[in-house]
Amino acid sequence: MKSLGRHINDDVCTGALLAVVAVVALSYIRTLDVGTVLEMGPGYFPYGLALVLLGMGLILIVKGVLIGGTPIEKFHLRPLVFILLSFAAFGFLLERAGMVVAVLAQVGIAALASRETTLLQTAVTAVGCAVASSVLFVWILQIPVRVWP
Repeated sequence: MKSLGRHINDDVCTGALLAVVAVVALSYIRTLDVGTVLEMGPGYFPYGLALVLLGMGLILIVKGVLIGGTPIEKFHLRPLVFILLSFAAFGFLLERAGMVVAVLAQVGIAALASRETTLLQTAVTAVGCAVASSVLFVWILQIPVRVWP
């Protein structure tokens, strides 16, 4: 029999992540009214989406255990920290400093996750994302968010 260490691969880890996100989502939406197909409540779509996500996660876990996958070689902490920090910065800055500053900060912090990213790539991506986000969310979809501080 194979050891459990051989079964820990990218499919198992990805499936576990999807399953955890689905369970957290299901716990948050448990108080919402699901309704029926003809009279959908506010929890109908999130509930269905969380179930699909949970199913995909379980399928990936089973596939990873039975068939195998690419083994995980090394855990990289740097990308995890900077990507999570970039989302936190965006959430913190969005209402306080506006869409443009929040997106610029998020892309700038997320760029620190990789040692291969150049300053020019980061600047072009940040400006492009800030412009696209402002146009799409503020002007086209008319979401009430300030663009500038």
